[in-house]
Amino acid sequence: MSTSNKNPFEIRLEILKMAKEMMDRQYEDQVALAHTMMNEFKEAGKSAEDFFTKYAPKMYDPKSIMEKAQELYGFVSKKD
Repeated sequence: MSTSNKNPFEIRLEILKMAKEMMDRQYEDQVALAHTMMNEFKEAGKSAEDFFTKYAPKMYDPKSIMEKAQELYGFVSKKD
């Protein structure tokens, strides 16, 4: 279905979904990297607590999703 057949609310919903998917992927990548780094910490004899206080990934919040969606919507609605 092309966006020309969608009303503004459907377009906004689609952009919100896209923003959430992007944030999900970013968080999953951060978690994967954190696991790798945590294993390196363990091998170096450092505690997992030291790792988590410094490097644990932070989960996004609804405000972050809205900001990302506004960024995407701004790009889409740009007329240049």
